[in-house]
Amino acid sequence: MKGVVFTAVGAEPKVVDDLPVPVPGPDQVLVKSIWTAINPVDAFMSQYGLLVVDWPLVLGVDAAGVITDCGNEATEKYGLEAGDEVFGCTRLGSKGYSAGQQYFLMDARVTIPKPKNISLVEAATLGVGVETACLGLFEGLKIAFPDPKNLPSASDEWVVILGGASSVGKAAIQIAKACGYNVVASCSDKSSSVVKELGAVPFDYKVPLEQQVKEVLDITSGRASRVYDAVGSDDPAICKELFKATQATDKRFATTNDWNPAIEDFEGGTTYKVKLGEVGRPEGKELNDNIEKYIPLIVTLIETDQLKPSEYEVIGQGGFDDAVKAYHHQVSGAGGSRKVLVKIQDP
Repeated sequence: MKGVVFTAVGAEPKVVDDLPVPVPGPDQVLVKSIWTAINPVDAFMSQYGLLVVDWPLVLGVDAAGVITDCGNEATEKYGLEAGDEVFGCTRLGSKGYSAGQQYFLMDARVTIPKPKNISLVEAATLGVGVETACLGLFEGLKIAFPDPKNLPSASDEWVVILGGASSVGKAAIQIAKACGYNVVASCSDKSSSVVKELGAVPFDYKVPLEQQVKEVLDITSGRASRVYDAVGSDDPAICKELFKATQATDKRFATTNDWNPAIEDFEGGTTYKVKLGEVGRPEGKELNDNIEKYIPLIVTLIETDQLKPSEYEVIGQGGFDDAVKAYHHQVSGAGGSRKVLVKIQDP
């Protein structure tokens, strides 16, 4: 089958037609790849070899497609069947699991059924961003995990999101709001309207740090003890200043930056680094347990329009040559805060 591969660390992507079609195990599904979103992790893997188990590496971890074959446990335990439209984050860097090929494997327990009120292309904007947002909020900031059938009412608690206009940031805003929290989020002045529409109070990260800190403390009445850096900054300077100023004893910081060892606990707070790299893998049991727990909440929030697809940009008309173009487009930064998508093939 066809796919987009990187033959070694630092190699350019190329289209091949000799990849074997994988066979699902008992607790797996085989998915026909329809859409994939290109993410920063695709570049980290291809350019630095991070999280890569098998070479050649095939492009694409953020998947949306149609199940064509199911293992018996995938159907009996997880209710998945051929013809179901699904999405989510695939195993990273493992042979047979990447979305940038015609067919790929997904582990049933971390496969998200697509709600009927969104399209498959919209679903492709959600997988990695939403799962990353959930890990930061529930495992990092320790906000209470709700009953999806009985969501809590609004409280006076606050969450600070750094990078509110990013795909992870937008998902985190919506999920935190649905869990009853107020949200204040950093963004550019240009993106402030998007952040407001999602229900957060925006503040401009481009103004001096002292001004940002004062604004957040004023908005939250000093209760800025839960901070999620959705864009993985190397120096969480604003969080350090907020933790110095807050009277709270339980201070929690979560970040998508899991590669910088210099980011540790600070100012009496606890730091949590979001790691999605072991998704689906047997050694990632705790991570997989968490994602499986999140899926009913994710589906409910989408169905009730409390979690909306991200803004996106489609590259080309579809096909593997356009997948290569989409990779370069994402790496160049030209997509901005929009998800970069490519259609792999027709359903």
